[in-house]
Amino acid sequence: MPRAFERTSEPLTFVALRNAGALVVLVAIAIRHPWPRKPADIAGLLWSGALLQGFSIGLLYWAVYHGLPAGIGALIGGLQPAIVAMLGVFMLGEMLGGLQWTGIAIGLAGVALVVSPKLAATAGASLGLIAAAFAGVASMAYGSLYQKRFAHTGDAWTRTALLFAGAFIPPLIGALALEHGDVNWQPVLIAVYAWSVLALAVGATMALLFLIQRGEAARASSLIYLVPPVSATMAYFAFGETISAIQIAGFVVTAIGVVLVQRKAKSAK
Repeated sequence: MPRAFERTSEPLTFVALRNAGALVVLVAIAIRHPWPRKPADIAGLLWSGALLQGFSIGLLYWAVYHGLPAGIGALIGGLQPAIVAMLGVFMLGEMLGGLQWTGIAIGLAGVALVVSPKLAATAGASLGLIAAAFAGVASMAYGSLYQKRFAHTGDAWTRTALLFAGAFIPPLIGALALEHGDVNWQPVLIAVYAWSVLALAVGATMALLFLIQRGEAARASSLIYLVPPVSATMAYFAFGETISAIQIAGFVVTAIGVVLVQRKAKSAK
């Protein structure tokens, strides 16, 4: 995603605008819905949002924008399902079977195959950028589970609106402190922005939280493995990048891993 806007917007500025757009959409939908009332619940949801969509996306986009090879960023992002699965055992008591862990491992292997051409073609990244990306992934994993503590208040729309209110603050502060705030609203940026707000921020987040609320954190997070194959396919059509045989093999391996996690999750019901 950072490549799509790197010539038209700085990363933290884009993330702040993305989260602000998602907040506006969610508030417009949820304005007449029951909202959380307890200050502790509101504060908890704001903090959850800062972790889930604020620090996390901001750190990942910032790292890639400033030189972290996209392949390494995707590989680090592929660790999220494993982190969520492990945290889910301790935070949610969600027990995982051998088939589920196998699916998680296979999915990560598939991601490695998909991004391997970029790993081979890029220079090593600095430890600082790698650490920032790891911190972003860990923040998203923890935030996705932490927000479940507040499932009893409001409804899904109002809770998610408060999540994005919290998610707006970290990138805004970072953008004001570190960036110039220049945005060149070219058609490509408008298209990327609309996709990022409606499909990724609102749509994907609502789907992720819905599955986690059902006690299926591992099942939900495994879908993240599909991001690199989808991104590679979009890059093929949007930027003319080639798709190699090893990447196609990675698509298949990734799909197998996701299917294994999904099948185990269903059989555990």
